[in-house]
Amino acid sequence: MKAQPSPSSYIDTEESVRERTLLFEQLIMPNRNLVYKMSIRFTNRWEHVEENYNECLANLFRYIHTYNPEKSLQNWIFICCKRLIHDLDQRRAAFRTTDDLPPERIASHYAEDATQLSGNCMGLDNYTELYNDDILRALTRLNPIYREALLLQQAGYKLEEIMEITFRNGTLKTPNIETVKSRLFLAKLKMRQMIDRDGNSRKK
Repeated sequence: MKAQPSPSSYIDTEESVRERTLLFEQLIMPNRNLVYKMSIRFTNRWEHVEENYNECLANLFRYIHTYNPEKSLQNWIFICCKRLIHDLDQRRAAFRTTDDLPPERIASHYAEDATQLSGNCMGLDNYTELYNDDILRALTRLNPIYREALLLQQAGYKLEEIMEITFRNGTLKTPNIETVKSRLFLAKLKMRQMIDRDGNSRKK
């Protein structure tokens, strides 16, 4: 039996991504409803359920290689989700004052720049001119909040800027950079499943 990589030596190699993607599709995707139910059950505030659900999926993908197939998969998912959501809610509680950020703390010019063209730079208004048909089809199939985060990153925005833009736009309920990371992670995972390195659709 092939030895599983330890969490402490986790490396995001191509082989690791392929192995974890396969395990994720086999074990987690059929249990997405369970993950969502856990998100509802353990989340303190309803408006955070969707974010916690996305965080749980990303976390399960990161550590799917640590699951012991001799143990109950449902129990493992239950424990992972419960611990993560508790940690996320604790972090939000410590950061709760940011729910009422004053206007001067929000860099509104980021939101304006993100929807306008600047010279030959990519923006949310012109990305369809810069990608081939296969990539555009894959982008269309993404959840809109994942697509938004991915396109902003491709346009050159940093994580903090993406957080501010999406918070300003209302697509991010609280200014949580971890949620931005999860959205980007899941967006890239979905895109890897649909297109290859050359930007062509993968053959089914």
